[in-house]
Amino acid sequence: MVWARTRLLIWDYIFEPVKRIKINYVGPHPDKFYKEVNKLIRTVFNVPDAYVQEKEYAWEKGEEAEKFDVDWEVNKMLDTFSYITVEISLKGFVSHDHGKASIVMRPRLITEYPQDTVWQNSIVYEMLRRVWHKFFYHQRRMEYLVMGKEMVVTFENSVKAYGEQLRESKVEE
Repeated sequence: MVWARTRLLIWDYIFEPVKRIKINYVGPHPDKFYKEVNKLIRTVFNVPDAYVQEKEYAWEKGEEAEKFDVDWEVNKMLDTFSYITVEISLKGFVSHDHGKASIVMRPRLITEYPQDTVWQNSIVYEMLRRVWHKFFYHQRRMEYLVMGKEMVVTFENSVKAYGEQLRESKVEE
């Protein structure tokens, strides 16, 4: 991320026009998705803990059931100007070791250009930046989009595979 007070943002959804990916699970032990999603975030996206924020954590345990709602934001830094951000949400409930979970992902590629100085706000700088972006950086951004798609699909397939393991009760207690 560019550290600037004012910046120009170019924001692309990884799977245009789809803005979010949703996985629903109904079966045994949906609460176990919390640890698995937390682990997969760090391994699939290959980001240090400092770039993963657990923005919301709510786990309500009643006499008969548990409800949970957890939100993460993952930032994968790519270079000085671009990064991939993925918002991941896990919601669900479990009652007598059976329940429902919903995992929603919102992946985006964001490029930031600083606009703080007089030079960066000038028309000459903007023309040069646009030429540089069009002829040199655009191809790099397209490579980042492909990389983002691969990471999100890998994450999605890993979550689905874990759900199948839970259904077959092959996951250790």
